[in-house]
Amino acid sequence: MRIGIIGGGAAGLAAAWLLEHDHDVTLFEKDDRLGGHAHTVDIEVDGRTIPVDAGFQFFARSTAYATFNRLLDELEVPRTTYPATLTVSRIDGTRPVAMPPFRRGRPVWSSLTPRAIVHLVRFRGFLSRLPAFLAAHDTTVTIAEYVERERLPRAFVDDFLFPLLLAFWCVDLADFRRFAAYNALYYLGANVPRGLTPPRQSEIPGGLRVYIDALAGSLERARLQTGIAVDAVARGPDGSLLVEAAGTRHPFDHLVLACDARTAHDLLAPLPEFADVTAQLARFRYFDTTIAIHGDRRLMPRERAAWSVVNVRTDAAHSSLSIWNPSRGADVFKSWVTFDDELPQPLYATATYRHGLIDTEYFDAQRRLRPLQGRHGVSLAGLYTADADSHESAIRSAVAVAERLAPDAPRLARLRG
Repeated sequence: MRIGIIGGGAAGLAAAWLLEHDHDVTLFEKDDRLGGHAHTVDIEVDGRTIPVDAGFQFFARSTAYATFNRLLDELEVPRTTYPATLTVSRIDGTRPVAMPPFRRGRPVWSSLTPRAIVHLVRFRGFLSRLPAFLAAHDTTVTIAEYVERERLPRAFVDDFLFPLLLAFWCVDLADFRRFAAYNALYYLGANVPRGLTPPRQSEIPGGLRVYIDALAGSLERARLQTGIAVDAVARGPDGSLLVEAAGTRHPFDHLVLACDARTAHDLLAPLPEFADVTAQLARFRYFDTTIAIHGDRRLMPRERAAWSVVNVRTDAAHSSLSIWNPSRGADVFKSWVTFDDELPQPLYATATYRHGLIDTEYFDAQRRLRPLQGRHGVSLAGLYTADADSHESAIRSAVAVAERLAPDAPRLARLRG
């Protein structure tokens, strides 16, 4: 078949990689770069060029990222691991709770106060119950309902737990309370530490761009059209699907919409046969997050001994992350600054990404879309179509497309494991 793929993020690229030996594949990406949220930027610091992943970053060698790791193995992309330490502090960097409360064999004394120790002990108990909840895959419970069921002390919830969880999403607290608990707790549950040892995370030397370049470079037959936005999708007289891009109509037998739900909705809305699909696509809500790459220590815990890889700063209304890689040997930080009144300085780069608001309606719409996949010559791909909001879901969505359109593809068999 002639297959058109709209979107050159992880899902679209992986779909092209899986389908190209069985079909005639053309991929359209509106930006000049591929990768979507897998986005590495180069910054100059003290005469050095440092690659920083501005978007998606965290993954591990675990079952939560099994398909993604198999793809990296196929592409022979190297990975290293590092301890994902974590600190929660006030917006001004005071009262840090460092996990674990040791760095390089030395105690972080500010995290060994009675308050901090109580929070750490309660948090360990909270984490121990996550695997069983996530295994049940109940997407109908909100994070507010889940925490209420846990019967946790209000001081622990308000002062520590909700600020910690909220920071990973950088939305208003009222919106976060409606998030599905399954998704809000997914990352913690996939990376539960053992004892005083922090969980191990993976990184790709040179940044995620290395993986995107390897994936795009391994395509042998698929055609990549970057810097070309798709303006519309229409039905041709012969029943084909016509992609209108750069003033030209491209006919296809099947389309894979590997873009966000909002874009997919707008492309399919003019076609009446997709009314059931667009009704579900309209239920997905999004918000924008702004990321800053900078060298401003004010966005870190005030005490350097309490610095972690992942640092949460919180006030009464919002929480945000600041990520620090100590192996770089430079004070370079990646911070969520959506709600900040001013940008940090020195500022090296900024990026804004669209994220799904992962409430219980999100998962209900996801479930209702599954039986509609492939009808009338259209498949949907992207993390919103497959499980939790993670890069693993994006790759798995491409696998689901290939299972329908190229079930005997050798690459598919290897990616499924």
